Amino acid sequence: MTSPLRDLEGVHNFRSLAAYPLVGGGHIRPGMIFRSGALELMTPMDCAWLGETAGIRTILDLRHPDELTHGEGAHDLWDLVLPLSIFPAERTMADFIGELNGLHGLGPTPARYLHYLEVGGSGLVRGFELFADEANYPILVHCTAGKDRTGVLLGLLMDVLGADHADIAHEYGLSDASIPRLIAYLKASGRTLEGSETEIYQRLSTPPDRMAGFLELMTAKYGNAESYLLGKGVSPEAIANVRRILIEA
Repeated sequence: MTSPLRDLEGVHNFRSLAAYPLVGGGHIRPGMIFRSGALELMTPMDCAWLGETAGIRTILDLRHPDELTHGEGAHDLWDLVLPLSIFPAERTMADFIGELNGLHGLGPTPARYLHYLEVGGSGLVRGFELFADEANYPILVHCTAGKDRTGVLLGLLMDVLGADHADIAHEYGLSDASIPRLIAYLKASGRTLEGSETEIYQRLSTPPDRMAGFLELMTAKYGNAESYLLGKGVSPEAIANVRRILIEA
């Protein structure tokens, strides 16, 4: 039986991937995949709960190296962190975001998320290789907000497991409740947020139809998440292991 989730004081957008039902039968095994925003502001009690109660063994940090302003040892669970940038690490973050904005406009869109698949293949492949190793669990996946890069990676994972697209979109939409805490984190981290409060909130929001739109684009271009990952180099054995570990009857 998994321990009840704790509302982490210093970590925004934290939750466990729930036991969503799967098309092929069974459900996602609870207590195995956790997700959140950045961890630098977590308290000692947060660290203790994650390390001792949740039993986190691996933390996948999807942020670009330019975002790691606190550097090595930024929090007390740093020894569990595996850096896994979804954005090209050989380019500056500013340059890459400028390209995304030029192609897709400001703020997240389904097409912007699809672009993540085109540029982030190596990171996404590495993520699935880590998901395929039972010794890594429980795993905490995070980026800055815990909604865009984290949402895309876990959307692919849920699709591979056989979750309904409506449930994947719902899971993405749960991040909306944490937007005020995300804004507080960004301000505490020295970020300058442009626009009115309404514009900022809309830019950071997570309407389920955005993830649903991404899944439609992904399906149209690649067939499904499994086909995309196999095409990028994930082995069939790794896909089978991920299902074995994360599907519960």
